[in-house]
Amino acid sequence: MNMTIKSYIGVDIGSATAKVMGIDEEGNIIGKPVYIRHDEHPSQVDALKYAFQTYLQSDDIEVAGVGLTGSGRELNSKIIGGDLTRTEIFAHSIGIKHLVDHGFVPSVDKVGSIIEIGGQDAKVIIFDENGFPTFFNMNTICSAGTGEFLKQLADDAGIPLRDFGPIALQANRASRIDATCTVFSKRDFRHLTQKGVPLSDRLAGVCMAMANNYLLNVVKDYTLHQPIFFQGGVAFNSGVKWAFENRLKTKVIVPPYHDVVGALGMAVIVRDHFLGLETMATSYKDDFFERVYESQIRFCHGCQNACELTQPLEKKEENIVILDTLGGRCEGSRQPKNVKDTPQSLSNVHIPVLREARTTPGLSIFASRSRSSMGRYFAGIDGGSRGTKYALLKSLGDRVEIMASGSVDTSGDALGAILKALEKIASVLPEGAELSGIGTTGSAGELARDIITRRTSHTADVKSTEIIAHYAWASYMVPEVGVIMDIGGNDAKIIVVKENGLDFAMNDKCAAGSGSFIESVSRRFEVPIDQFADVALHSTEPARIAGRCAVFGESDMIHKSRMGFPTHDLFMGLAYSICRTYLSDIGKGKVLRIPIVAQGGTFLNKAIQEAFRKTLQLSEEEFIIFEDNRLVLGAGALGAALISKGTFEQGHDSHFKGFESILSSTYVTVTTTCFHHECPRICHDVVALLENGQPIAGYKSIDCDFGMFDGLITEDRDRQKVNQWLQGVR
Repeated sequence: MNMTIKSYIGVDIGSATAKVMGIDEEGNIIGKPVYIRHDEHPSQVDALKYAFQTYLQSDDIEVAGVGLTGSGRELNSKIIGGDLTRTEIFAHSIGIKHLVDHGFVPSVDKVGSIIEIGGQDAKVIIFDENGFPTFFNMNTICSAGTGEFLKQLADDAGIPLRDFGPIALQANRASRIDATCTVFSKRDFRHLTQKGVPLSDRLAGVCMAMANNYLLNVVKDYTLHQPIFFQGGVAFNSGVKWAFENRLKTKVIVPPYHDVVGALGMAVIVRDHFLGLETMATSYKDDFFERVYESQIRFCHGCQNACELTQPLEKKEENIVILDTLGGRCEGSRQPKNVKDTPQSLSNVHIPVLREARTTPGLSIFASRSRSSMGRYFAGIDGGSRGTKYALLKSLGDRVEIMASGSVDTSGDALGAILKALEKIASVLPEGAELSGIGTTGSAGELARDIITRRTSHTADVKSTEIIAHYAWASYMVPEVGVIMDIGGNDAKIIVVKENGLDFAMNDKCAAGSGSFIESVSRRFEVPIDQFADVALHSTEPARIAGRCAVFGESDMIHKSRMGFPTHDLFMGLAYSICRTYLSDIGKGKVLRIPIVAQGGTFLNKAIQEAFRKTLQLSEEEFIIFEDNRLVLGAGALGAALISKGTFEQGHDSHFKGFESILSSTYVTVTTTCFHHECPRICHDVVALLENGQPIAGYKSIDCDFGMFDGLITEDRDRQKVNQWLQGVR
C-alpha cells in the first residue's frame, strides 16, 4: 500500500497563468509541477482547481501547507485556504536560490541577477555578493516587455507561440523595431510585413525589441550581476534568450523549472514557516474542489471615480458569504454604504452632428471624361495588414457592376496575399476579357502597384491613398455623404466632406480603436470572432473598459473577467470603448454631418454598429452600413477600382503586366544595408523587391540622390545601379 507524501505546496497565480509546485521537508521536489494558462478554463478559480488537482494526482500527495504568490494571491488564498502569501519578488528570489543551493544548476553556486518575464509584467532582482537581493524593479504598465506582447505578435503572424523562438533563430538579420511600447513595436512589425521582410527577421527584431525595452525600462541604469538567470514563461522563447545574450554580451542561464520558480519559492517559504512552529495545522480547505464560488458586480458611489466592483461569493446551501470586495481605487470602496447595486449615471458622449445637407456638391476626384469605359473591366487591391481586399468592376458608363469583391488573409505575407488576390481576380474575369486598369491602395498599396504594373504615372494602374479610395466608393454609393468612418484591422480613419475639400484624420499607431483589438479579445476569451456580436448584444449593463490603449483595454477586460464580470457585458463594453476611442481620438474637433457611411471590416460587427448608433443617437438612415457586406469590407478595393476606371476615362491606358506574367514569376524581398560607393551615407534596412531575381523596386531610402530604393524602377540605368548595390553588399 502506497503511503501518502506530505508536500508543502506553492501556488503562483498571475494574470495569465497558474503554477503549482511542492517540496518535502528536505526540500526535494514532490510530484509533477503544473503550469497552465487561465484562458484554457472558464475562470481563474476553475484554473486554480484544475492546476491544484492535477498536481495532487501526480503522486499520492497530502497537503502539509499552501502558500500563494502572484497578482491573484490574496483572493485565491481566501478561496483555497492558503496559509500565507508573499510578493513575487520574494518568492522568485527564494525559488532560484533553492535551485542553486540544491544543485539543480550545474557549476553555479550563487545568484547574481534574475530576469523574470511573465504574461503581463516583468521584473528584475539583483543580488549582492552575499546572496541578498539589493535591488528589484517591476514594470506592470507597458506590455512591450511581457509574454502578452509575444502572444499578440505570434497571433498576428499566424504562428503557434511555441514556434516563435525557433523561427527567430533562423534570421539572417534582426529587423529594427521600435521598442518603446507595444503599439510602436506592432506598428513596425506590420510595416515590415507589408514590405515583404522575412518572418524570421521580423521575429528576431521583436526579440531584440523586447530585450531593449526590458533593459531600458525595468533594469534602467543598474548593472546586472552575474550569473544572470532568466525565469518566467517567456524564458521558453529561445529567441528572447538569444536577444538578451546579444545585448548583455554574456551567457544567460535558463534554469530548470524556470516557469514555476515563483511557486517553488512559495513552497520553500511555507515549509520554513511550518518547520518553525510547534503545531503544523494547515488552513487548506479539504473540500476546496467541492465548494461553489460565484461573483456579483457592484458599483462604488464613494467618489467620481465611479469604480466597478466585484464581490467573490461562496455559496453555502441557502446562504451566500461575501469573501471580499475588489476593484476599487480608494478606501471608499471598502465602506458598505458606498457599494450600490446600480452604477453611477454616465454622461453621454457629446459630438456635434449637423443634419443640414451640404449647400454644394462633394469633392469631385475625377476630371471630365475624354472617352467611354463602357463594358471594360477594372480591378482594385487594398493591401491591409490583416486582410488583402480585392475587387473587380465592369463599367456600365456612369455606373458599375460588381463582378467580385472579397478578401484574403494577409497572414504576415503581403507578397503572397497580393498574388492570391490577383488569382481571385483572374478567376472571375470573363474568358477572353482583359483589365483596362487596376488600382491599388492600403499599407501594401505601393508593393502591389510595383508588382502589377510597369509604370507609376500616366497609367490607369493608379496607386491612391486610402482616404481617396474610401471616399471614392462612399461618394459613389451615397453622393450626399457627409462623413466616412472606416475602421479596419489595425487602423482607423475619418473623412469629413466639406464644401472646399476633405478633412481627414487617421490613427495607425494604436489598436485600441481597431478590429485587431476585438480579434485579440475574442481569442483570449475563446469566442469565435463571428460570434462576438451575438454574445455582446445579450448585455444589459456593458462594462466600462479602458479604451485609451489596446494593451490597457485588454488587461482591463482580463482583470474584470477574473473579478467575475459576465463575458457579454465585457464584450459590449469593448464595443462602446472602441466607439469612444474613435470619437475622442480620431473624431476630435470634427463636426459630423449626416449621412455618415461606415466602412471597414470592424463595422460588420453588429455590436460596434449599435455602440456607434446609440452613442451618436443616429438612425439607420443617418448612420449607413450597407446590407451587402462586400461594400463594407471591400470599400478600399472598390474605390481603387473606381479610381482606375476614372483615370482610364481621362485617357490613360493600363500597363498591367498580365496575370500569366505575374503569377508565373517569383517575387522576393531582400533586406540589408546600402553601402553605395558613390554615396557618403549608409542606409540601414533598405528593401529591394526582386522579380525572378532582378530588382524592380526599392523601399525605405529617404531622398536618395541616386534614385535607388524609392519605389518602382522604371529606367535601365536605375536597375543597373541597384544590381551593383546588390552585388556589392557587405
